[in-house]
Amino acid sequence: MLAGMLVAGFGLQVAGEAGWQAAAGWGEATLGLTPTAWAAGEYWRLATHGLVHSTTNLFHLGLVLAAILGPGAALARELGPRLPLAAWVTGQVLGGLCWLGFHREAGAAYFGATAGAYALLAAYAVRHPDRVFRLLVFFVLPLRFRPRGVLWALLGAEAFFLVIGEVLQRALPFAPTASAHLAGAIGGWLLLRVGRPAPPERPAPLPARANLPAPAPELDPRAEVDRILDKINQTGLGSLTPAERRTLAAARDLLSRR
Repeated sequence: MLAGMLVAGFGLQVAGEAGWQAAAGWGEATLGLTPTAWAAGEYWRLATHGLVHSTTNLFHLGLVLAAILGPGAALARELGPRLPLAAWVTGQVLGGLCWLGFHREAGAAYFGATAGAYALLAAYAVRHPDRVFRLLVFFVLPLRFRPRGVLWALLGAEAFFLVIGEVLQRALPFAPTASAHLAGAIGGWLLLRVGRPAPPERPAPLPARANLPAPAPELDPRAEVDRILDKINQTGLGSLTPAERRTLAAARDLLSRR
């Protein structure tokens, strides 16, 4: 549902800009988070800035959809849809507030649901930190990775961009939004830690080989028949057990066929 809502919103953005040139940038200006709008009391933009994405950079929306349909869907199957939705909302709200704390300049704007995507990834990494995933890069190069390692790598890069772009305010080739991404990841991590859902079930261990009963030894049919004949010679035909009588009858039938 969340992914469909974001795709529908993106479709309306593209259709509006294609049909009316003056609508370009309308979504960002009207629904996005800006210091000016926040100062004017438009707090509802915390709930709407995640519905707007860049129409010129499809990677922006693609990253969000990948997080929703990947880690988010996995958490929903395991824990129900409420927890990943709460993680996404928490990440979006904390991300927007943190971004506002770093940006007071006029003309600055923040929009998109990347903070919520980071929240879902962080929540999944808390739930399954060491689950191994395998990927064949270019169908040739095998790659193994764990959610915890991916999360730490992304957080390290975002911390670097936070210092360069938002603390030191150096120029970057993209809008500095690392503060929102880091806050979103913290939101997802806190939600899993505070909520404390039941740990994932693990399959029961198999019994040790030493405890397994030893397989019954295979009997040599000829030796078994010889033993039965010796028993008849010693104690008589009436001493045979039903199983021994069946074995003797089977041997007699086999000889008669030959």
